[in-house]
Amino acid sequence: MKIFVILVFVTCFQVSLFAQNSITVSEIKATHIVCPEKVSYLLSGDPEKVITEVVPEHPNLIRVKAVAPFEGESSLTLVTAGRIYSLLVSYGAAGPIEYPLKSFSGEKAGTPADGPVPEYILKELCRQMLFKKGSHTPKRKTRKEGIVLRLEDIGINNDLLFFKISITNTTNTGYKTEGFTWWIDDKRQVKATNAQEYRLQPGFRYYGITTIPAETTLREVFVLPRLTIPEKRILRIEMLEKALGNTGRKLSLNIKNRDILRARKF
Repeated sequence: MKIFVILVFVTCFQVSLFAQNSITVSEIKATHIVCPEKVSYLLSGDPEKVITEVVPEHPNLIRVKAVAPFEGESSLTLVTAGRIYSLLVSYGAAGPIEYPLKSFSGEKAGTPADGPVPEYILKELCRQMLFKKGSHTPKRKTRKEGIVLRLEDIGINNDLLFFKISITNTTNTGYKTEGFTWWIDDKRQVKATNAQEYRLQPGFRYYGITTIPAETTLREVFVLPRLTIPEKRILRIEMLEKALGNTGRKLSLNIKNRDILRARKF
């Protein structure tokens, strides 16, 4: 009986914490979040569902409103007073019109010393890229022995390029990756000795995928500094399978400069 009571208490406590970081909005009234200090960062999970903005006259006040009735949930991320808050946003006409930020739980945010764009912002931008609808980039793909590597989209934000990649495993066995490498390379390599390769190192990747289960598609986002590729050169992504000896499948995907130039800000 005691164990049952403890389990019920723990479950209720977890549900309470989850519900704590949730707000309800509608399209017929504005909802406000009152912060203790100026808001330094604000991002809506799905701008097609929810509009968020810092009130110009009151930089510690956030205005939130639904674009139209919607199902499911969106999200809202903000940074103020050195803490980051992630809230779930749902639709409901009867919700409160004001939320004090102190009623939500947050965690310590990074500082500008962490880099030009702090990691918590990179994570949120990658999430935005993963759920971004539509694409202005030609979908490019390569296939080898049941594995498909595909470029789904390229976005740009804060002078950073976000490459959304999908890996599909159509086989009945898992595919383990040795890693991904990025190169700027010649379009045509007549002789290996004449090839001029330059290796790039992504500044961030969202999931850090290492295994693609059987009959599954996984998506990943890589972040690189903004770049353009000289004429007669390409950006090449290589994905190598982790296998004994030199028997792993290697897939190469070429991205052209015009693909990068068509990237849209998000």
